[in-house]
Order: sequence, then structure tokens, then C-alpha cells
Amino acid sequence: MAPGDSRRRRDQRHRQRHRAAEAARLHGLVKAVVERLPPDLHVQIHRRLDFLHRLAFASICTASSGHVLRQEAPWLILPCTGQEEEEEEAKKQQVETSKVVSMADGRSAAFVRTAMRGHVIIGSSDGWLVTADDRAVLRMANPATGAQAALPTIYTIPFLYSLCAGQWFCLDLGPFVQIRFGGPPPEEDKDWGPHPPRSSTLTAPEMRERFYRKVVLSSSPRPGSYEAMLLTHKHIGAPAFATSSDPNWRMARSPGGVEDAIHHRGRFYSVTYAGDVEAWQRDAGSGEFTSRVVAPRLDCHHEASSVAEGSDRNKQQLRRKYLAVSTDGQQLMAVLKHSEVVQAPGQYAYGRDKPKARVFFKVMVLAEAQVVGNAAARWEKAADIGESALFVGVNGTVCVSTREHQGRIAAGCVYFTDDEVGVSNRYGYDVPDDTELREAGVYNLRTGKVERIVEPDERRGEPHWPPPAWFTPSFL
Repeated sequence: MAPGDSRRRRDQRHRQRHRAAEAARLHGLVKAVVERLPPDLHVQIHRRLDFLHRLAFASICTASSGHVLRQEAPWLILPCTGQEEEEEEAKKQQVETSKVVSMADGRSAAFVRTAMRGHVIIGSSDGWLVTADDRAVLRMANPATGAQAALPTIYTIPFLYSLCAGQWFCLDLGPFVQIRFGGPPPEEDKDWGPHPPRSSTLTAPEMRERFYRKVVLSSSPRPGSYEAMLLTHKHIGAPAFATSSDPNWRMARSPGGVEDAIHHRGRFYSVTYAGDVEAWQRDAGSGEFTSRVVAPRLDCHHEASSVAEGSDRNKQQLRRKYLAVSTDGQQLMAVLKHSEVVQAPGQYAYGRDKPKARVFFKVMVLAEAQVVGNAAARWEKAADIGESALFVGVNGTVCVSTREHQGRIAAGCVYFTDDEVGVSNRYGYDVPDDTELREAGVYNLRTGKVERIVEPDERRGEPHWPPPAWFTPSFL
């Protein structure tokens, strides 16, 4: 290295330290001034700021006033395309940015710097994000407060081994299938039965796409106080659990495989691919998690195939199931995402008249279920969810009240993201145009239509990964 290069690097590091010190000094000065203001003035200031400045202001408010600030509506975090990153000054400084769209502020969007360079969001719970980097390391982070912590190392699962200094991960399938199925896998299982291979190996970056699916944190999580449920890819199926008091991932039995999960009233609830809703309980002695069915099975197949004779809808498919809880915390909800291929009779299947894949949702409410597991409980279709709105996505699902966001969040609607991971093949002959599936939008349960697209997808024709994520800022 030339002497001039070394000197320039030292000067650059010196300038970076100086800027960091000056930023810290100004932050401390502003915080000291804000803390002297009465809480009611905090509220007035907070209401008059745009969504990024609201977050910055809330981060310097004291805990005593933070609880009176207006609750934020969910934000949509979109990974930047290469072109967007090049346009950002932050890219020139080698700082990664994310594109954020505030639902309460309409279509306004902003680019924010993140401390998650190389990380992918795989979970969103109570204001916390869970991310995975290209070494398969899992972290929990609160972007509103800056708090973050590492989750347990994934190879604490006894039959998952790290190879070549963490560059590869090998799943020993003998003990794995025993844990998942409680014995040999059934013959009809398409992934593992009846004669599974001895092992399955993935690179560290592949773990984010082909092993991890979603991480759900317990309510009001903190780095030193949490429970975590890791949902794995469909072909793995079995979930894994870890707690702050027992920092080891423990894989649990799940013959049907877990599709989605939430944390509610102190425990995890999940739904299998077959539609069984289960509650999970941790054994205080062994630390193992076990499940029991607590609701009638969702009639998913009937919902997906009920097509009226003579209808233009010539194909329907159940794409995904999500779990949620009503805003009063009393009712468990299942959100079913369907697609239907629509083509009017007599039209050709190419050009402007090619068939289109439309999105529609059905919301099922577990009635007579003040206590989940009640024998009288039954699923009822909800044609209207009142003043509530649902936000669904592969990374997290939440039901929010629209009362505090009148005119900003549409009541009776499902806000959805693109979670169709994979390459879109919309240009083939007679292949439906899946644009609506590949974008984030708003579905009105009353009208039965997608009323608007939240943010047009600029990655068409490319692998749609990583998917967007909902994030509800928590200031406490």
C-alpha cells in the first residue's frame, strides 16, 4: 500500500470518528431539551411530523411520555433495487438503505439507512424485527430504539451441524424425521418418506431461503426476556423454539408442518398446512415444546374449490393461511389468501386478453372462543371486520384498529404483500398474468376487489426475494 493511500485511510477514519462524536453530542443536547418539555407538548409535536421524523422524535422521548404518543400504523419495508441504491447517497458511503412506505401517510415513501447490511427480514413482532445474514446468524432488532441482540446460534439444534467454519450446514435426517414425525415418515410424504436420504446440506446464505421461513417473538420481547418460535421451510416443516433463559433451539414434533404462527395470551398458536390450529406449551422441566389442537380444522379445500357453475372463474387456488388476533384480543382469526384465474368466455389466451390471476381473501373468526379450545368453538366466515384492518405477509400478521387513523387506514380491508417467492413466468403462452400476486395491495372485503396497489413492484421478471415486510414501530 502506498504511503498516500495509508494517510488517506487514516484521515477518513478520523473524519468518521469526528462526525460520530458530533452526532452523539447533538443527540444528547436535543434529548436534554426534549426531556424538559411536558408530555402533552410531546404529543402535539409528534402529530405534526412526517413519519420518519416521528420515529426520530419518539426515539429521544422518555419512557414516561412515550406511551402517550400516537400509535403508528404499520409501515411497509421494501428491499431496494440496485438502481435505487445507486441513486442514494448512502450507497456511495457503503451504507445499506431500505425503502419504507407509511400506510398512515398515504403513498409517501422514504429511504432510510439501516444497520442491517446483508440482513434479510424474516420476522416482525411487536415493534421488533428478526433478521438473518448470509452466515445464517439470527438477530432481533428494534429500529425505533436501536436496541438489538443476537438470537441463539442455529446449530444448537442437536442434529444440525456447521461445517467449514460456518459456510455450510448439514441436517442429519435420521434424528430429524424422528423428531418431526415421532417415528418413520409416512409413505405419502413427498419430501421425506418412505426412504429419506441420510442428510441434507445447505450453504449458509441458502439457509435464509430454504431453511428459515419466519421467526415469531413473544409479546413485548426484550433482548433479555423473550421466547422465539422459528418456522422452517415447508419441506422441513417442524418448528424450533428458543427462550432467553434456555438459549438453545429445540425442534418440536409437527407431522403436519407449521405454515404460520402468532403469540397470543402468553403462548404460541400455529396453523398447519392441513388447517389444524394448535397451541404450544413449554414443559418447565425438560424445556421441550409440545402442541395440542385447539380448534376445528379449517375447511381449506372446500373454500378453495367452491366455484359456481357457469362462472368465469375457471381456477381457484388457496395460496396461504395466516393467523391473527382481533383488536380486542378476544377472537382468533384465520386469513385465507386465494388466487383465481379469470378469463371471459370467447377470449383468446394471449395478448391483452390473456387470463389474469386475481387475489381475494376470506377471513374466518373462531366464534364461541373466549377461551381457545372451547368445545363449542367453530369457524365462521366474516364478511366484515368492522373498524379493523388486517395486515398480512410472510414475515408477520397484525390486526389494527382504524379509529386512530381515520381516513388513513381503510377499515374492513386486508393489506397484503408479495410473498410469492420465486421467478415469475407471466410471459409464456396461456400463462396467467400474476401482476396482482406480485405486488403489495389493499383488498376490500366488502367489495371483494383489490382497490389499489400500495407500491408497484419494480422487480418483475426477477426472483422475488427477499419479500417485503410489515413493521409497526414501538417507541418503548
